[in-house]
Amino acid sequence: MTGVTPTGPLVELGGMPFLDDGFADRRLLAAAAAVRHVDGGRAGLAAGITAADAEAWLAPSRAYMLRATQPIPAQPLTPERQHMVQEALTELAADVPAWGRLVRLPVRYARLVTTNGAVSASSRAWPQHVLLAEEAFSSRGELCEQVLHELTHQWLYLIQEIWALQAPTAGTFTLPSGTTGREAAEVLGAALVAATLLRWYRTNSDRQPAGRLRQLGMYGTGCLELLAGRDEEMSDAGRQIARRLKEAL
Repeated sequence: MTGVTPTGPLVELGGMPFLDDGFADRRLLAAAAAVRHVDGGRAGLAAGITAADAEAWLAPSRAYMLRATQPIPAQPLTPERQHMVQEALTELAADVPAWGRLVRLPVRYARLVTTNGAVSASSRAWPQHVLLAEEAFSSRGELCEQVLHELTHQWLYLIQEIWALQAPTAGTFTLPSGTTGREAAEVLGAALVAATLLRWYRTNSDRQPAGRLRQLGMYGTGCLELLAGRDEEMSDAGRQIARRLKEAL
């Protein structure tokens, strides 16, 4: 039997975030809220929250309280920078109207405090938190790309709250960028970011930095090549996503 299996994120959510306009974002959020409500109850953190109020778990502060495993290297953004982020979100929604709900995911945007040269960052350890270094604000185009990059990760993290994307015994990989120690799910995340950015840049040829489409295509394809022949490292859901990304790239 070939093709997508009858269960998993592609079937139950109608595709992938940012790639498929029929993606069922509300269904995923409801499922994540329900899972968090159960986990919050087990952790003794659900006082005052009933099942009917489960969407309260979609607030970034509650998500962090429940899921965070390490401190966030961040400081608050200035009001000016917050306004710039909101303008970038509005621009992304105008570029691809189907993304309107996706870019309005409840997220706390904060200033990235780091010495490793990263322009932006997010992590499953800090759910619904996006960190932006000062360099991310160098231009409107740069800010749009960095925000879209990290939002793509955030939606995949939500999918991972429902479906495991890799096998428990999965090894680690070195991304085409040279970043080491990445798990199979993180490789999929890197490829999804590349595919998402490709779609965005193709909506407006005037916005494309020289060679960016080729660079993103090579990077995304390189990520998938790392997983080729290592199906045992991924779950059924992970393999489904890999096939969809191969189509997109």
